[in-house]
Amino acid sequence: MVWQDVPVLVMVSMLAYFCFLEQLLVTNLGPRALAISLPFSCVLGLLSSMIASTMVSKSYIWAYASFQFAIVILFAHIFYTILNVNPILSVLLSSFTGFGIAISTNSLLVEYLRWRASRRLRSSHQQNNRGVQQSQHHHHHQWQQQQQQQQQQQQQQQHHQLQDLIQEPNNGPTDSSRQQENRIENT
Repeated sequence: MVWQDVPVLVMVSMLAYFCFLEQLLVTNLGPRALAISLPFSCVLGLLSSMIASTMVSKSYIWAYASFQFAIVILFAHIFYTILNVNPILSVLLSSFTGFGIAISTNSLLVEYLRWRASRRLRSSHQQNNRGVQQSQHHHHHQWQQQQQQQQQQQQQQQHHQLQDLIQEPNNGPTDSSRQQENRIENT
């Protein structure tokens, strides 16, 4: 279960955030750095672990927590070292920024994967429909050819029957049959 990994993740995160904050703040603040880094590391470690356990599946918790930690570290250095922001404010800003970027990146990635999966499903569905339509068209075309062949055969049989009648030797047709032939020829 996810909750079996969370206590270990909380402890590791707290330790990592403590070490980072202590290293970041100790050069300028000296012994006062402990007073800032200890409470912030506990809160950040707990908060980051809870966010990681709710945002991603069990198999990605450690990767997500590591990514989140790296983003927080990056922005803490930017705010504290480069922009010279107050230590407490720089930790707060970096944690909000880091957590926000990690959450946003995860949401974008999940939406992209859903979109890609639905697109693949839609394209495979369309290919299946095309195959069915082509098969139906092929069967309809074969049926039309069979109908045409049957009509041609019937016409040929009728033609042969007429030719056979014409070629039979006359046995002296009666007057009524001559009248019928004259009527057929007149029409």
